[in-house]
Amino acid sequence: MDTASQLLSRLLPFSAATRLYRLEIAGQPEDRFLVEAWAAAEALHAVGATELIVLSLDTEVSARSLLGCRATLETRLAEGGLRRSSGLIHEVARLGGDGGFCRYRLRMAPWPWLLSQATTSRVWQDKRLMEVVDEVFHEFAPHADWHWSSDALACLHHLPPRSYTVQYRQTHLDFISRLLAGEGLSWRIEEHAASPQGHRLVIFADSAARSAFPEDPTSAAHDGIRFQAAREQERQDGIQALSACRSLQAASYTLLSYDYQNKQAIAARIPTHHDFGGHTAPRLESYDSAGPVTDDNDAADRHARLMMEAAEARNKRWRGRSTVRSLRAGSRFTLRQGPLAGKEQEYAVLAVLSVGVNNLPADTQAALAELFGPLPVLLEDALHACLKAATVGEIQAPDRSLIDLAHRMGHANLFEAIRADIVWRPVLADGTGLERRPHAWARGSQSAIVVGHQGQTTPNGPDEICCDRLGRIRIRFHWQGRHGDAGATCWVRVGQRCAGPGMGMQFLPRIGQEVLVQFIENDLERPIVLGALYNGRGEGGVAPTPGGEVKFSAKTQVFQWASDTAIGGQGNLAGGNAPTWHGASADLDGHRNPAAQWGIRSKEFGGWGYNQLLFDDSDGRGRIQLKSTQAGSELNLGHLIHGADNYRGSFRGTGVELRTDAYGVIRAGRGLLFSSYRVEHHASHRDPAGDNMGQRAMARQAAQTRKTFDEAARTHRTAGMAEGLDALNKSIAAQAEIAQQDLPASSTPLIQVAAKEGLGVVAGQHLQMANGGSVSLIAGQDAQHVSGQHWRLRTQQAIGVLAGATTAGEKGIGLQMIAAQRDIDVQAQAGTLTVQARDQLQVVSANAGVTWAAARKITLATAGGASIVIDGGNITVLCPGELTVHAGQTLLDGPIRHLVQLPVLPRTAVDIKKLDLDLRTQDVPGPHGLALPNTPWRIVAAESGQQALAATDKQLHGHSDGQGKIILSEADQQALLSAYNAQPGQLWLVYLDHVQNIDIARHDPSWNDMQKHMHALNAMGYSDDYAQVAGRGLNTGTLDLARKETGKARGTPLLKQLKE
Repeated sequence: MDTASQLLSRLLPFSAATRLYRLEIAGQPEDRFLVEAWAAAEALHAVGATELIVLSLDTEVSARSLLGCRATLETRLAEGGLRRSSGLIHEVARLGGDGGFCRYRLRMAPWPWLLSQATTSRVWQDKRLMEVVDEVFHEFAPHADWHWSSDALACLHHLPPRSYTVQYRQTHLDFISRLLAGEGLSWRIEEHAASPQGHRLVIFADSAARSAFPEDPTSAAHDGIRFQAAREQERQDGIQALSACRSLQAASYTLLSYDYQNKQAIAARIPTHHDFGGHTAPRLESYDSAGPVTDDNDAADRHARLMMEAAEARNKRWRGRSTVRSLRAGSRFTLRQGPLAGKEQEYAVLAVLSVGVNNLPADTQAALAELFGPLPVLLEDALHACLKAATVGEIQAPDRSLIDLAHRMGHANLFEAIRADIVWRPVLADGTGLERRPHAWARGSQSAIVVGHQGQTTPNGPDEICCDRLGRIRIRFHWQGRHGDAGATCWVRVGQRCAGPGMGMQFLPRIGQEVLVQFIENDLERPIVLGALYNGRGEGGVAPTPGGEVKFSAKTQVFQWASDTAIGGQGNLAGGNAPTWHGASADLDGHRNPAAQWGIRSKEFGGWGYNQLLFDDSDGRGRIQLKSTQAGSELNLGHLIHGADNYRGSFRGTGVELRTDAYGVIRAGRGLLFSSYRVEHHASHRDPAGDNMGQRAMARQAAQTRKTFDEAARTHRTAGMAEGLDALNKSIAAQAEIAQQDLPASSTPLIQVAAKEGLGVVAGQHLQMANGGSVSLIAGQDAQHVSGQHWRLRTQQAIGVLAGATTAGEKGIGLQMIAAQRDIDVQAQAGTLTVQARDQLQVVSANAGVTWAAARKITLATAGGASIVIDGGNITVLCPGELTVHAGQTLLDGPIRHLVQLPVLPRTAVDIKKLDLDLRTQDVPGPHGLALPNTPWRIVAAESGQQALAATDKQLHGHSDGQGKIILSEADQQALLSAYNAQPGQLWLVYLDHVQNIDIARHDPSWNDMQKHMHALNAMGYSDDYAQVAGRGLNTGTLDLARKETGKARGTPLLKQLKE
């Protein structure tokens, strides 16, 4: 057995010029380590690993000094060139030593290995894929160096910005791998002399492009790589074995997504153009959800194509064994003299598993094995470690033959490849298999804080809501902010308990509130808010008792400050939101609430007002409160108490309370019932809600009373009862009919008030009752109307007053009307006043006289034929019998004239729909007046003729025609009618110095001949007032002239002639 010194003497003459492999470590002496053997694994979309077994004369090598150093493994090629493989040393182990000689194991990896050692959580918003990747890589400067190939840049140009990208509890390597694989991008490692670590990461999109996969140096130098046996005398490295491997894949890929914003499905289906199998092979379909990255059909087609290309690349793969020392993953080569005669195929290398053994003398290798142990065993362990550290395609752990070949030839490898014209796409693997569309998987639910547009967590005054038109909000997770991403968030939908078209619930968490977030399909990039969380710490409560042990005393003093009108113990010791209702103070000295209250409360923006629906489930004291602090509006049902947030205050009563400090309205389109009649409402029997038997009985009694008095009124020839009560009777009948068929309800929009005992209506100021039909006040016994000042009764038609319909009243009084102060004024302003009595009629003046006055004539007559007629200036006494005059003294002086001032009665509006006035301009009234043609005229409003002459406010105006007629259109006639009804008797026709009052009277069939005569003369213009025509202003000469000119001495023919 050779000693260490003998072995060392043999290695000393073995210079760098004669070694197959050489190791260079930055900061270390040039020949400090001698490569004995190595193993490496590399693949696309993987970091790769290299394990070196080295020898050193330094037995005191510091492992710490080597960690993180750049190391470069140089391999001398067959044609004399060098192939370099660089990386960072991340593990050092001493395998053995003897005297001044040691064997070490060094593990190194390219710089992306650093990405696998750091884990973080962050969010990007509206960033492009390149921006996200560059930002991550920049954090690993100066070690990191990367390059985007031209085909990758072309692909990125068509990708839109990513609205929301999440890295959560992932290593940077896993995150970048997922991100690139999701868009069909991958990477490879290539040596680059200008890079800080001697290599760089190249990101590519189309493996078939030359910019993605460069040609292997050996293939480029010899126009391909020969398929040859492994013999030492061969001048060129070659490929010794190549076999094809086919696997059955899906023949089509279908993606389906749903765009909730546009309410449409987005689908894509891509079939394969490859022959996946024989005629009997089934054509399989892969059906998957497109997820959030698909917002249109083009994007769906692209992702389906990426999945199809990934399957096509794995449909047929080539596996080989070679001694090509330059072969690397991410390169292409041309196979010459291959097993397929006549075809020179170009292949793209996907993965390589390599073993190298330095060209040490055979006896030296045997001595090293004898001193430190067999090398093949170390290489087997190294190969397994490299395969475990880096996923290398479909390559399995090799047998001892690969190591034997490397021991004989100095280098051997296994590789996996596909045809170079087939596009390769990365596919990640999870615990269940291949993950063709990788996502950021969530581990359960999370909580987050609602933020505003600028990322603020505190509302600014009334700006408490931050949402878009779809009701989505912005949130910030608790782990955000370390990387400057505090303001990065997407619009997140809020889940509702019920949601549908025109229906459902709507709750939007506000800025600063904590919410519970779930993720659709466990995808972190598809968050949805499930609800809000309480996160405050109250001022007091029940002390915790862990394991039944009392360590703290209960803090309940703060709850004693609450009262009926003041809250207590509702604050937070720590920032957050505590519930309004809780069970932390069930004692009587506190809130008296054993968690019996619960409900819904909102809050006004920027203030402390709120709306709430409160349920109180206290034993035997249940209540519901619907409340708004706006105008103190509340509806309280059940056990009524005072309340102040969680505090249950003093008793206020039972039943129902509806109150507000503002205006209130109750509307019911099919009627409304207010009743104090009790109905049965218990477990064994419940009457219908609309039951109103008591009110119907009272209404029938009222209807019978109304019928009795209506017959009496008609018997005594006064105005009958109004018909409006029939509507109530019909409604009652219809309600009874409905009750027999279904549930009782009002058939017409009636408001019914039914009081079993009494009904009090009190108004502090005014009490008004108004309707469009009739008002019936029916009392079974007495009715009183008492007024502190005036009592006014107004009707548009008749007033019927009937007393003593059945019997006389107290002291034999039928109808009694007394004015304790001042006068009684009874007028018939548009007709005849009739006073009748069955027995005597007495007119008595206690202190003055009785005056009878008439515009034309007064007649006193008896049934026997005697009468006294006072007509004009004459008194005529007629009697068929004896005339007896009794007087103590009789004086018959000469004639005198005594004028009596008669009252001027007001005029009223006329109830007609259309006018047809015949107005003329003429010099004097009557049929012999001369027309004034083309004369300007105007109709004005004034209180007298003098004012009319000076009035300038014209209702109508114009010029008469050639015959003096005033032509009025239908619109003018209607405007004149409206103006007259607005101010009756105050319209005047003015032309030149003539002024005529416009007095409109509706013909009444009850007019006598004299009234007809006077109205006709007034209409012909002999006077400006009917009263003047009737004798107060029209002298006898003018009246005789009018009769002479008209030729009519009686009223009936004159009025008839005037109408014609």
